[in-house]
Amino acid sequence: MATSSVRHEEASRSRSAEQEHLRRQVNVRLQELLPTAPAGGNDVLFSAAARALNGHGKRVRPVMAMLACEHVGGRAFDALDLGCAVEMVHAASLVLDDLPCMDDATLRRGAPTIHTSHGEDAAILAAIALLNQAYATILDAEAMRPATKLAAMRSLTAAVGFNGLSQGQIRDLRDAPDRRDEAGLMQLNHQKTSALFVSALESGGAVGGASPEQNKSLVVFGQAIGFAFQLRDDLMDAFASSKDSGKDERQDADKVTFLDLWGEERLRAAIEESLERARDAVGADRPLSRYADGLLRNAHLER
Repeated sequence: MATSSVRHEEASRSRSAEQEHLRRQVNVRLQELLPTAPAGGNDVLFSAAARALNGHGKRVRPVMAMLACEHVGGRAFDALDLGCAVEMVHAASLVLDDLPCMDDATLRRGAPTIHTSHGEDAAILAAIALLNQAYATILDAEAMRPATKLAAMRSLTAAVGFNGLSQGQIRDLRDAPDRRDEAGLMQLNHQKTSALFVSALESGGAVGGASPEQNKSLVVFGQAIGFAFQLRDDLMDAFASSKDSGKDERQDADKVTFLDLWGEERLRAAIEESLERARDAVGADRPLSRYADGLLRNAHLER
């Protein structure tokens, strides 16, 4: 029994080290992919974009893209540039979400939001520049076949556009309270959160040569994990301090969330159910499941 426990702990440390290695690869590659200001030129745009991209993020989406590639038999490193592109899109969306005309946030990842540190003009333009850099990164990725690049671009633009992040954000800002019922919030949360997870996972799988069946399982995994992450955010907004979350407190106080609809106990149970659905999709003892499980279990906000 003791030997089994030691082996389990060693395996857990080894997996954590592997995941941290992937995260470090992402951080290094992001630095390489982001342009710098020309000598003697105005560096405000470059500085704002760098601040937005190089904050203290966990790099969850790029790591999942790399793990998805490995999950279907590819090499995780081949999906590195794809993952970085997804992270650029995610960073751009956060910059826009924080603007005074949207969530009017002052903190992000424990630091001042980009519009408060660099101005609203630089924040908007940095977000646009990061989106374009994301697409350029996919087009230039040497490890991706042309057909895979096109599929990834199609997936990522869908996740950003009229049925993805943009639509989810405007609905979050403008939907009337009677539209924030269970079905409405399910769709809104998919657009705001799950869509980008799904894009990262299915595109990472495509880089690794996923079969149609494997692609379906990655999509289910992404939907389940995206929903769990949004529910976790509802909990954090209600119960975590800005010191713990790195964000402004009670940003959703005037909005109906799943915490309002379901209550805390059911919401926590739904996170567990989503994790179970994700594990069922790709296998409980696979790196993808273990990674997501660790992220969400560490953020359950024990009270």
